[in-house]
Amino acid sequence: MRKFLLLLGLGPILLVAVAWALWRLWPAPAPPEERIFVLGGHNLRFAPTYLRDAETSDPERVDLVVLAPDFTPAAARPQRLPASGEQDSSGRAQIFLTLTPAPKIEGRAALASPAERYGPYLSAEATVADGGLLRRRFDDASPFAGEDLYLAPPDGEAFSARCQRQKIPADDLPNTCLAELRVENIFLQLRFDPVWLGQWTVLRENAEKLLRGAISP
Repeated sequence: MRKFLLLLGLGPILLVAVAWALWRLWPAPAPPEERIFVLGGHNLRFAPTYLRDAETSDPERVDLVVLAPDFTPAAARPQRLPASGEQDSSGRAQIFLTLTPAPKIEGRAALASPAERYGPYLSAEATVADGGLLRRRFDDASPFAGEDLYLAPPDGEAFSARCQRQKIPADDLPNTCLAELRVENIFLQLRFDPVWLGQWTVLRENAEKLLRGAISP
């Protein structure tokens, strides 16, 4: 009788021990298989959670979606960026990235800074914006009417972005910024909500880190 009671008391402990052992021995689920892309002479590997489109018909373009500011993958289905004044801002953390082979630029155009490239279309006035960026207004008669250019001093070499000027009255379209970076032989375009402009150094660093980390032999 005493042995029976002893076994009965040890029963729950034995069950826990067996469950723990099975949990330790049970194989972990395999991680999602990475997708491999070839751009600019590089092999790029991305987990599926980074990809905006599971399938793409353009072999020289990769579309990704990440969450600002740390560029973790936006695992859920991408949302649209919210319009100005919209109450639901759940999609505001998204940054849409497009990767393509970097175009070949020769001569003086290859050395021109963003301030020089856009110079003919800009008004003379400059103001200081969030993050120490210089804000220049595009002329209303230019191809970039309705936009402002944001430059990291002095000439935008470190960072530049074209942003849609806020509309008054607001319409139902989001206000977005477009920044472009070149890493190795890859052209990286970022589209994001203007709320992240003040953290431009973090965006640039994390974009470069993500892309360099994806390059494999």
